Amino acid sequence: MKRSHLNVALAVAVAGLGALLWFSREQDEVFPPLTPLAQDAVSSITVAHPDAPVIRLQKQDGQWRLVEPVQAPADEFEVASLVNLASTDVKRSLAAAEVDLAELKLDPPQYRITLNDTELAFGDSEPIEHRRYVRTGDQVALVLDPPSAALDADYSDLVAKPLLPAGAEIRRIELPGLTVARENDAWTSPEHPDAESARVEPVVTAWRELRAMWNAQRPDDAGDAGDPVRIVLADGELNLRIVEREPQLKIDNPAYGVRYTVSKAELDRLTKLAEPAPTPPSEASTDEPTPSE
Repeated sequence: MKRSHLNVALAVAVAGLGALLWFSREQDEVFPPLTPLAQDAVSSITVAHPDAPVIRLQKQDGQWRLVEPVQAPADEFEVASLVNLASTDVKRSLAAAEVDLAELKLDPPQYRITLNDTELAFGDSEPIEHRRYVRTGDQVALVLDPPSAALDADYSDLVAKPLLPAGAEIRRIELPGLTVARENDAWTSPEHPDAESARVEPVVTAWRELRAMWNAQRPDDAGDAGDPVRIVLADGELNLRIVEREPQLKIDNPAYGVRYTVSKAELDRLTKLAEPAPTPPSEASTDEPTPSE
């Protein structure tokens, strides 16, 4: 290697090492939060990973929604972890011009998160305290690692965990071998014409209250696998597919590209009528027996 090339390489390495040492040393200085944004002022979020679809969230009428790569209600808890980045504590900070951005994997960054118009570029973790390098404007800061929703290029965990929208009014549910419908202010099932409404309604309640334990992206090759579930709502319909029953219940929402994992203990409540109420035992006769002659 030519001496000039060697000198350049050594200079780059020293610059990177210098940044690592500066960032990792103890300091008493208090730094401002990662951004000047107030959390309640954040109304749009973009998460961009290389070679992955851009994820966009918007706050509409006070509620967060996923708008790209799919349209879906968002999980408020997961979104809150992204909103919290606006006021994340900064442990160390240094002018971007004073560090080797490539050494810190900030040029190019590993991924970007944009809160409103404020872009946060995320780099590598430093090796001592395992904090994350983040560039914002002309500064590079060290912060605690952001939550998995920010680190992950998979949007599925940002989709709301309840399978039905909040306040959804169910009119009809069609399952393989079981249909329940609202008729004349009572729930009926054509497969069980003699069943009382009280036996049918728990199926509706189970679907209305159903919540996933976690989400994953639906495999691209899932196709029409599984048993179809059609839920007719007052303002539309939802088409789902039950794809697994063991070891946990898994339900696909093809429109969202999401596979929900649900406790298998919910399966009977979702697919079977409640058992009939037990018939009370007949009252024993209180008449005195007639003595035999």
